[in-house]
Amino acid sequence: MSLPMLNGTARLIDTPELRFSAQGTAVVKVRLAFNARKKDDSGQWVDGDSFFIDGKLFGQHAQNIADSLEKGMEVVVSGRLKTERWETREGEKRSGPSLLVDSIGPSLRFATARVEKTGGSGQGRQRYEETRRQSSREGRQDPWASGVPGTSPASGTSDAGAWGEEPPF
Repeated sequence: MSLPMLNGTARLIDTPELRFSAQGTAVVKVRLAFNARKKDDSGQWVDGDSFFIDGKLFGQHAQNIADSLEKGMEVVVSGRLKTERWETREGEKRSGPSLLVDSIGPSLRFATARVEKTGGSGQGRQRYEETRRQSSREGRQDPWASGVPGTSPASGTSDAGAWGEEPPF
């Protein structure tokens, strides 16, 4: 039997919190809010039900998230729901839902993003460096100077739904 899946678009309600285990493994906690917000007949936003959950990621994935995401960002997330169990300082046993995040990234509905490959085979980074060197040798303008050729540079913010604003819930 497997854990139930959760897939959807949420908002980060805190900056991802990066810590390291005693063995040195990176662990990041992300606090997520899923909200059924919609416009009513008069065009005004109305908040529906909300679901708040803490998610966790490990290893290089955790470090990438800590380096890339910020409070207020809208993210697309996929993971497995599980029950966390802990004991309070007073000895009371508690439990609650948590999310083992398999995949998370910025939603591009109201934002742009620039993807930079880390780890892996390095072929993407290698191709990027080769293109820059070849352009320089041939005296051409660097086609990567403003980001990926054929696209506008990613600024990390957008006019609609700026990440720096407080979430609407």
